[in-house]
Amino acid sequence: MKANWKTYTSVAGALSVAALLGGFAITGQAGVETAVGSDVSSAELRAITVESWDQDYSGGGYGWEVLTDKDVKTQGPYQPKASNLQSEREVKLIKGTPRDIKENENYEKARVLGVKFAFTFPGYNTVTMRPPSVDQYTTERPRPYLNELALAEGYEKRSCYDNPALSSGADTQRAQMVDCVTGVELPGQVKQVSVWVLGRGNEYKLEGWIEDWKGDTHIYDFGSVDFVGWRPLSVEIPRQVPQDVSSYPQTKNLVFRQFKLRATPETSLETVYIFFDELRVLTNVFEVHFDGAGLDFDQADCERKNKLLKMIRKHARNPDTIELKDCSQAPGPAKPLNDQPN
Repeated sequence: MKANWKTYTSVAGALSVAALLGGFAITGQAGVETAVGSDVSSAELRAITVESWDQDYSGGGYGWEVLTDKDVKTQGPYQPKASNLQSEREVKLIKGTPRDIKENENYEKARVLGVKFAFTFPGYNTVTMRPPSVDQYTTERPRPYLNELALAEGYEKRSCYDNPALSSGADTQRAQMVDCVTGVELPGQVKQVSVWVLGRGNEYKLEGWIEDWKGDTHIYDFGSVDFVGWRPLSVEIPRQVPQDVSSYPQTKNLVFRQFKLRATPETSLETVYIFFDELRVLTNVFEVHFDGAGLDFDQADCERKNKLLKMIRKHARNPDTIELKDCSQAPGPAKPLNDQPN
C-alpha cells in the first residue's frame, strides 16, 4: 500500500488553516465597483460545511446514491443495495465521525456516509456517489438566452422542485428555459473543497465533479484513498473557473455534482468499505455593500439578495442562529400612493 504523503501534507496544512477559520478576513478589492466605491474592501473567507451527512434527505436511510459502471438499469425507485454478476454495492448512513472534527464531539446525531462495493473482474471499474434528486439537493439554473426558443415551443413556466414555492422562477411571468441541476450548491466564491475519507488501504483514486453556472463540468483529483484511517483530502478551485459576474449580486454559485472512485487493472478485487464525512468549502462570502443595497424592488429582488444566507443556513447545524432579511414587507405591484401604508 503506497500512501500519498504529498497529498496528505498539502491537504493537512490547508485544512488546519481552514479549520481555524470561523470568519477570517483577507484584504482584497471588491469585485463590483460603484460610483462612490464600496464601504468595505475586503474578502471574507470562511470554512463552511456544505454536507455533513448528519441528516437523511433521501427518506430511505442511505443519504446519497451509489452506482457502479456495471449496474444494470432498472425501472422504479433507487435501491440502496443491489448486485449482479459483475458487481455489488450498498450505501447507508452510519453513526460516527472523525475524532479530529472537534465540533462533532458528543454530538449524538453525527453520521457518516458508508459505502460498500466489489467487482468480479479487474479493469477500469468506477463507482459514483451522488446526492439524490430531492429538493434539498436541487438548483434551478435559468437560461435566458434560450427564451425565444421557449416561446416558439410554447414552453410553460415550470419548477424543478417538488415544492414549487422554492422555485427561483416564481418572480417572472415570461416563458423561460430552466435547467434542473442535482448536487450540493456551494456558497460564495469557492477557493478550496475538502472531504474527510476513512480508507482501508484500497487502490482507488477519488474525483470530485463540480458544475459552474454556465453549465460546464470541472473534474478534480482528490488523490488516492490508498491509506488506513481518517484523512482529509482537498482540491483547490482555479481562479479561471467562472464564479461571478460584474453586476450585483456578484456571486454565481458552483454545484458539487458527485464523487467518483476509479480503479485500474492492477486494483485488487477485494470488497471495499469506505466512509465519507464533512464535505467543506473554503469560500469568500463577501458581497459588496453600497448605499442602496438594502432597497428592494419587490419580494423576488429581496429573496435574491437573501440567497447566500439561505445557502449557509440550509447546511448549518443550528440554522435558527442565521437571520434572513424579512422579505414579506417588500414592495408589491404599483398602486396609488394614498392607498399605500406609510
